Amino acid sequence: MQARLMSAARQCLIERGYGRSTAVDICAVAGVTRGALFHHFADLSALFAATLDELCTEMIARSRKTARKAGGTRSLAAHVDSLWSGFRDPEFKIVIEIWLAARNDPDLREKLAPVVAKFRVLASPELNPGFAGRSTREVAFHRLAIEAMIGMALGRALSPDGKPLGHEKEVLALLRETASRIEADRR
Repeated sequence: MQARLMSAARQCLIERGYGRSTAVDICAVAGVTRGALFHHFADLSALFAATLDELCTEMIARSRKTARKAGGTRSLAAHVDSLWSGFRDPEFKIVIEIWLAARNDPDLREKLAPVVAKFRVLASPELNPGFAGRSTREVAFHRLAIEAMIGMALGRALSPDGKPLGHEKEVLALLRETASRIEADRR
């Protein structure tokens, strides 16, 4: 039942956004009563925190799988592509929706604190095993790439039907080019 409710919450957040994802809507999508929702989750904030936690766990698993496939020797340019695969995923809109909502909702912000700490594993080069031994400049590039991708993901979230923005390919090409230059300078 919890999985069903979290799946419905994901669908509502993607299709309607946080502001229009009510308990009534989520229960209708899940095909359950409001009583079922509140039997399994203390409130809507708890459901959203659990949903984001599940999504974060999936994103971390995908990131680790990609890193294993690369054998830990992934170039910075390949790292750009790997990062973008997560940020361009339509479900990343859920992250944006909930994080922005938490800004004005102290209860949600408090419930999200452990999940935000998990996301640091994805975002922080210091916690990313693939970045062990990287230079200060490479670490700074990683942060730049993440910030640019968050911006592009936000733009997608705001565009009609979540369609890609016209400049994404150019930005990614510039990030790959910069990554290659940074690695060449290191040699």
